[in-house]
Amino acid sequence: MGERIFIKNIISEFDFLKDKKNSLKSGYVIDVGNSGFLIPLNIDLIKNKELIRNTQEWNIKSYSDDFSVLDNLKKTIDVPEKICFLVADKTFSYRGLFEVNVNHDNSFNSIIENLTYDDDYQNLIFSSLKSLIKWSISVLFIEQFFIKINIEKKNLIKNLNRINFIKIENTKNFSIMKLSKDESIGEQMILTAGPSIGSREKVFALDAASNGWNNQWDKYLKEFESKFAEYVGVKYAIATSSCTGAMHIALMSLDLKKGDEVIVPDITWVSTANAVLLAGGIPVFADIDLKTWKIDPNSIKKLINSKTRAIMPVHLYGNPCDMNIIMEIAKENNLFVIEDAAPSIGAEINGKKTGSFGHFSAFSFQGAKLAVTGEGGMLCTNDEELYKKAYRIHDQGRIPGTFWIEELGLKYKMSNIQAALGLGQIIRNDAMVEAKRRINNWYKERLEGVGGIDFWSEDENTKSIYWMTNIRLNKNSKINRDKFCQKLKSYNIDSRPVFPAISQYPYWPKKQDPQPIAKLVGDTGINLPSGVALTKNHIDYICDKIIEIIKFD
Repeated sequence: MGERIFIKNIISEFDFLKDKKNSLKSGYVIDVGNSGFLIPLNIDLIKNKELIRNTQEWNIKSYSDDFSVLDNLKKTIDVPEKICFLVADKTFSYRGLFEVNVNHDNSFNSIIENLTYDDDYQNLIFSSLKSLIKWSISVLFIEQFFIKINIEKKNLIKNLNRINFIKIENTKNFSIMKLSKDESIGEQMILTAGPSIGSREKVFALDAASNGWNNQWDKYLKEFESKFAEYVGVKYAIATSSCTGAMHIALMSLDLKKGDEVIVPDITWVSTANAVLLAGGIPVFADIDLKTWKIDPNSIKKLINSKTRAIMPVHLYGNPCDMNIIMEIAKENNLFVIEDAAPSIGAEINGKKTGSFGHFSAFSFQGAKLAVTGEGGMLCTNDEELYKKAYRIHDQGRIPGTFWIEELGLKYKMSNIQAALGLGQIIRNDAMVEAKRRINNWYKERLEGVGGIDFWSEDENTKSIYWMTNIRLNKNSKINRDKFCQKLKSYNIDSRPVFPAISQYPYWPKKQDPQPIAKLVGDTGINLPSGVALTKNHIDYICDKIIEIIKFD
């Protein structure tokens, strides 16, 4: 399943890059440092006679004179799994050409072949190949590469051999290079998060920055809201400046009265409960389940009283809550449900996306999340009346099309440029989800069963996006969490503690002792590096060090 989604993402990215309407736009080129650019070949560029002549000359030197450059380039344009990149120097003069072929018949890999180039520019070719590999890892999520090079190209082979994660295997006529263990991993800090930015995001953002004003001020906002609502499976979506802002708008739309209570989990980022305070309500804290870290429906039931107005379940770290049970509890008690779906874009319950269950839901595009816009959020609902009320509040409480204000409102608006980024991200979100799930599987393959460590789990009927891979140091661990994280840091591995039980903060109007399981998880849980573009080499290095720390401390 995951491989098919990756292939779909690759074909979609290739198709976008080969679109002649956008030739040479920023984002359509892969920057090769100060050396030059990689430019995707499209049907218009094939008509360039100088390019064809040069390519034929380079090819004769690399292969043989019976190779039809023009026919091959046209064929590459027509094959969804193939793309050609022109190698251009910093003056945009063409110096070479690569063909990339994604193979998924027996294994998921990328073959870079039919390299033709000007021999005087081997350093540029070397830098270009290195940049192409990095781009393929971070945008296409390819894990295995083969680079096929004429064995006579000794200087290029020598240069490529300097890349410490490239392994050379010689055949009779060619050197086949493939990725191997990257010995440089650990020299720089491996961060807990990091996005994947594809070509659409760059092109859309450039267009929004250049043209997205005046009559086009909301072009990408409207398209992003529409595409996001379709993706989640809801009727209405409002782009906001943050998930906190989206939750504040939702809670204001419920007309909370002084003393009204809203149930939130005791483990979450503080903005969930802060939004309740901002809207005039009182947050009340429910416990979580030890195996899944999700809000516990039984704890919710115990907290419901005559003052309770709403429940705000949080799909913590992308793991879906028991929404069907929570919706039943809400219906029985005449309560609203606002899903804090901030880190769960793409998570599912029985095939239905998180954010499509509650009366409202709120998502985050903050820079560490899966889909990013730098900062930003989205408020979703299926209820037309709630949507109209929320939209009016988000627009400063004014009557649409006028400057007349009829109630207190807010301004938590997303910019058109952010929405342009978000539109590109949501188109690629399924592939990014699979990349996150693959990272979590790599961790579990190496660490599950290691003494002193527990993973949380997803239920059988759910699909977590594993926004963060988390572990918890259990009672068998001989090292405490702070020392464990310090040890990781010494190996250039970033980590961070799981949120503490937030009921412990001093400013809540209703004092409450921390819930026991939330306190335990908050004291022992750890977020491991989970950036969507991390490779198996990164995860293997991290797991090696975790096993070393657990074993010897």
